[in-house]
Amino acid sequence: MHATISSASAPKHPSAPGIEEGRVEPGGFERILGSERGVAYGRFLEWSVGEGFVLAVVELRRPAQREALAKATSAAVAKLCTARLDSLGDRSLRALLEEACPSPEETSVLMLTHLEESQDAARICAELNVHRDELARRFALPWVLLVHPAAALALQRDAPDFCDFAGLWLPEEPGDGAEPLLEQAIRVLATSGVSPHHLSPDATPPTDLLSLAREAAALGHVDQAADLLAQYDMKHPGERAHDVRRVYMDGLLLRVRGRFAEAIARFDEALELCEMSGDPHMRGVLLDEIAQVYVLQGDLAAARHLERDALELFEQSGDRRRRAASLHQLSVIEGRLGHDVKARELEEKSLQLSEELGDQVGRTISLHHLAVIEGDHAKARELLHELLVNSDKLGDRNIRLASLRKLAALATNDGNYAEARELLRKSLELSEEMESAVYRSVVLRDLATVACLEGNYAEAMAASRESLKLSEEFGMKDDQAALLLMLGLLEADQGQIERSVALVREGVDILEELDAANLVEAKELLHRLESFSVADMPNGSQQRG
Repeated sequence: MHATISSASAPKHPSAPGIEEGRVEPGGFERILGSERGVAYGRFLEWSVGEGFVLAVVELRRPAQREALAKATSAAVAKLCTARLDSLGDRSLRALLEEACPSPEETSVLMLTHLEESQDAARICAELNVHRDELARRFALPWVLLVHPAAALALQRDAPDFCDFAGLWLPEEPGDGAEPLLEQAIRVLATSGVSPHHLSPDATPPTDLLSLAREAAALGHVDQAADLLAQYDMKHPGERAHDVRRVYMDGLLLRVRGRFAEAIARFDEALELCEMSGDPHMRGVLLDEIAQVYVLQGDLAAARHLERDALELFEQSGDRRRRAASLHQLSVIEGRLGHDVKARELEEKSLQLSEELGDQVGRTISLHHLAVIEGDHAKARELLHELLVNSDKLGDRNIRLASLRKLAALATNDGNYAEARELLRKSLELSEEMESAVYRSVVLRDLATVACLEGNYAEAMAASRESLKLSEEFGMKDDQAALLLMLGLLEADQGQIERSVALVREGVDILEELDAANLVEAKELLHRLESFSVADMPNGSQQRG
């Protein structure tokens, strides 16, 4: 449908004004557009000026490229008129063009820009399509439309008849797009801190209501845990304010429901009761719970400090079950901080304890994490399937959901997006069964990642925005940062560079506050994105988009 001018093409009228000799720097178009596109664009101007209506569409992703090409074109032809399509307002497109180009017969080239930034893009495309003949007669001179690739697709979809007029269509060069940035952003984003906190089974199964409630919550059955607590309160009125284990259970349910500030407040109350009763083991349990909240919120340094204190208390009390769980939690934290050697060392200790305790699930969780550290995806996948079987036997929703998400991550890494989607669909259903908005948030983020890689950017945008809203509500800062980066890169793909830079910069600021392990990579992303709006120009000058 769209022809590119080749070296075999020749002008119909060699006497046409075209490019005025000496007005454009040699190689100027090539520096902006690349060698082939630059030569083709130069020939279009040389052979089309003075020949009546003819259309060239040039796809440019970077605003700086657009401004540079407009400047170079203005220097090359006798008179350039430019119409910014984002300034349409209530006018018709024809009225805008009349204002920008009142004397077409005295104009060399009519340039149209900023379609991707116009709030009236759909109306503009419709007018171009319906009134193409009328506009071509009224403005019978060469048209150059500088357009972002995303807007070019919309133009082809919504104004196909107008696009048929194109004598030259220069698509963006391979490798010039934002997709590599999106893929890099996805690699930069840390995996979510939502991970099952498994305790080896107690040698003596619990029978008291508080222990049963804690076990139900640990398996992801929050409603059942709440019912058991209600039964306990009926039998023990007044204990809710004075029994450290009862106060702890309030905090635990608040944590599971994503009410993190309230959860920490209750855990702090329980810590005060521990100080009065002199119960160091219970203090360790509470520190471990607060550490889990900090992991979810992305404050890994604070979480590590608290988890180390908890581990020391579990070692002093001889609680091997909690030691194994605490060692695994520390291993996960160290891994997310980028300390793989330390993470491996801690996980191996947790594995040894799980084997001594005869805890098959704890052993599998440790082996899976070690496989992840080693990059052995095949082994990791095998162990996750084993965890799924065990989670069904135990009725452990937390382990099941975590395993489904991690299998989806492996499928995504392998490019098996359909498989990843199915696994995440099951994860989302499970999060709804559990009535867990926290889990819903992280699964939506996973779905946004898959949609990004598939090129379904509208879906990715919607899922990211919902997930961002939830993560902000829960104070999950590392997830906020991840989603801001993703949304920023999605905006860049739609040509909204200024908005994109603002979102990514906000994400980088959060990662800086957290002193995150991926801060350097995120800053590199921001730097690359900023280069989309500030590009080096000939003679060291710069143009801003």
